Amino acid sequence: MDNLPTNRANSRARILASVRASLQGARHLPAAPEVTLAPPAVFAPDTLSGTPQSPLVAQFAAELQQLSGTFLSMPAGEVAGWVGQLLAQRGVNEILAWQAADLPVPNLLDELQKGGTTVLDGVLPPDEPGRSQALTRVQAATIGLTGADAAFAETGTLALQAGPGRPRLASLSVRTHIALLDPARLYPSWASWLAAEGPQAAERLTSASNLTLITGPSRTGDIEMTLTVGVHGPGEVIVILVSR
Repeated sequence: MDNLPTNRANSRARILASVRASLQGARHLPAAPEVTLAPPAVFAPDTLSGTPQSPLVAQFAAELQQLSGTFLSMPAGEVAGWVGQLLAQRGVNEILAWQAADLPVPNLLDELQKGGTTVLDGVLPPDEPGRSQALTRVQAATIGLTGADAAFAETGTLALQAGPGRPRLASLSVRTHIALLDPARLYPSWASWLAAEGPQAAERLTSASNLTLITGPSRTGDIEMTLTVGVHGPGEVIVILVSR
């Protein structure tokens, strides 16, 4: 036992010597390939209108639906009525939502409240017992309503930055996540979004408390490859493209 540290040191020395010898005798590694991102795609105004004819919209809708997500397109003036009807059909009178300023539908939360819906903002008091009581109520919400900072057509993915007025639980702890998407925030890919945003993208990402990438409903597979939906997140994702 007294020689154990010495043996470990000798073993380490032999391993490092073997690695050095291998590197010295190895052939020169090829140069790293140069990667150039394609410039962000430029779309004519009519391709951002949310019509079925838009290739970008059609691709996003197809990818989302392939992942068991739901895609809808409607004018801003119809969103409040649609959300209210969904809540009524499911017997729900509470919704966990982002603040009005971060939703692409003006006065949406006011309209929902006029219809009898209680809008939870996800703000938790710092002290007890208020914090635990508020968290219990927020976690009981089954439907969440958010905007989206970006959406990527090639994968049907949403990008959501959390922060003040943007509770993460609105897209993570609910059973149904409704995301309202401004057509101007629809991009071909993650790379095209970062390229289009330029230096502002890095500033926004570093200032956010959290960035969540959502690609369809939550899915979990066990060792027997049995797929279960909605275990670690919403079992239903509905994206509404809001046209003007």
